[in-house]
Amino acid sequence: MIHVRGLRYEYPDSGPVLHGIDFDLNPGESVALLGPNGSGKTTFALHLNGILHGAGLVTVAGITVTPYTLEAVRQKVGFVFQSAENQLFLPTVLEDVMFGLLNQGIPPAEAERDARAMLASLHLEPFASRNPFHLSAGEKRRAALAGVLVMQPDLLILDEPTTFLDPPGVRELALLLNRQSMARLIITHDSRFALTTTTRAVFFEQGRILASGPTAEIIERFDWL
Repeated sequence: MIHVRGLRYEYPDSGPVLHGIDFDLNPGESVALLGPNGSGKTTFALHLNGILHGAGLVTVAGITVTPYTLEAVRQKVGFVFQSAENQLFLPTVLEDVMFGLLNQGIPPAEAERDARAMLASLHLEPFASRNPFHLSAGEKRRAALAGVLVMQPDLLILDEPTTFLDPPGVRELALLLNRQSMARLIITHDSRFALTTTTRAVFFEQGRILASGPTAEIIERFDWL
């Protein structure tokens, strides 16, 4: 699903961030990206849907990520950002979830049917006509996730998905993710969440991957619990 070789990137105002990343992800696999703040986890993930472009090879579902393949790549990759507000911008939750479908040319009636079905599966149907900014943090997170899942991506990337969630919300999100069949990358500082939602972890530090292996082993090795 993902094949990355020699990925390097530097921000103009802060210098090098990634120093030759090699990484592979199999279809259906769920992997945690662990490591301290500023270690390059999110910068790496933003290369997988072409938001950032560094030096090196990045392929997603057999498509090499270039400025010319972004439309095809972004049909394969769903990205749920750390701040749900970045993905909620329309007057109602239903319109937000329908947005991507309509943008792909899906007829409005079909888009509404699929969006309502997705909202129901995430227990958000009662909020369909609500303004997203009037939702709780957990409800916003689920609404943003609904807008991504309804597109049926082959790869789901979540950046710090447990931020602002209470323990019941974290458990509900873990159950939801474990029901998904697509490949998943989860950037998180919540090692307990990683243990319940991933089978493998990679540990980033100073723009490099120091280790990759079973999630529990990586957490223990780096004392990350």
